[in-house]
Amino acid sequence: MDSSVRLRLVVGIAALAILSVAALAVIRATQKTHRAQEARAAPTRCSARLLADWSDSLIEGRYPIRCYRHALKSLPADLRIYSTAPDDIAQALSQQIAQTHTAQGRDARTLMGRAASK
Repeated sequence: MDSSVRLRLVVGIAALAILSVAALAVIRATQKTHRAQEARAAPTRCSARLLADWSDSLIEGRYPIRCYRHALKSLPADLRIYSTAPDDIAQALSQQIAQTHTAQGRDARTLMGRAASK
């Protein structure tokens, strides 16, 4: 193999490696953007489910705390002014927070009790 063929081969391999790295960078950036968009959309979806659940003035499901907060922030003006939605959602949020803290406290006391008995 003469030197000009070797040089072309090395340049070709280097170009292929650079293109591969660039393609991987684009793929990763696209994945990060997609994950960020999904994370921003998640509260919207769960707050929409919460509002649909409330439509009969009773919230029967349990939702992550962030859903209640997002629903309160994004309530349409007519619901905020002319309905009990803000009060109903705030009450359900308070209950969810209390249940979460009670469950966490119960777990901590149980663990502490087990540790103390050993």
